[in-house]
Amino acid sequence: MKVIRIPIRNLHNEELFNLLVELRDLIERFDAGKIGIEKLFLQLLVLLDKADKLLIVLRKSVYTKDIEAADKKRDKLVRGLINLVKAMQNQPSAAMQKAAERLFNLLREYREPILRGTYVEESAALYNLLEDLRTKYTADVTALQLTTWVTAIDQAEQEFLTLWAGRKDESVAKPKEELTQVYAQIEILYNAIITQLDITLLADGLGGDFAADPESLDTDDHDDNKPFAPETHGNIVYNFVLDLNETIKKYRNLLQYRAGRRSKNPDNETEEF
Repeated sequence: MKVIRIPIRNLHNEELFNLLVELRDLIERFDAGKIGIEKLFLQLLVLLDKADKLLIVLRKSVYTKDIEAADKKRDKLVRGLINLVKAMQNQPSAAMQKAAERLFNLLREYREPILRGTYVEESAALYNLLEDLRTKYTADVTALQLTTWVTAIDQAEQEFLTLWAGRKDESVAKPKEELTQVYAQIEILYNAIITQLDITLLADGLGGDFAADPESLDTDDHDDNKPFAPETHGNIVYNFVLDLNETIKKYRNLLQYRAGRRSKNPDNETEEF
């Protein structure tokens, strides 16, 4: 048996925090000393406390939800324009088809940074796209009667930028950056804990070859039907890992569901604060 590996960096902030809280509670129930990760656990507690305090700041931000809503609004408009222009390529008029094709190719160039980039990357891409639509492609925009769409996207972008500037003034950007750094440290520590657990299982003859690649989502090869073992050092770790894997499965399933949904609809993504 081995610990299930998942890419915890792909979890959203609150999801990762919840996983870590469940891990903390499980370790406390089994006793960090008995499972041989006492020093690592103490380090985890320090980092978890830091993450908790930073999340409280972000949750209290009066701008966070407004920014997320503004971002979704501009994304929705861009998706709508892309879908509309795509459909316009099927118009009876050859001239209109050509205009739609040119605009669709332009929109495809900007789709990745706009719909999948960071807030800053999206704003930069939108600025360039709007400039192109109002200069190089103004004739096509007019021919297809899309001026109102361009205006709506511009207005949505201005609303977002106003909120974003207010958020920076509110000094929320710094806690977000600090949380990213704390989670990066936690990821290293989390992987160290899992590696130590796997090593203990191997040393006591209770484990097997374990994958060193934490990016793999498909490493669950243990037998869920194995009964709990008597309380020796190795068996305590074995029983701990049984429970830990049940916890990790929930988050692995969440990641797999999200990955499957994104593959079906690549534009259906949201930005985590």
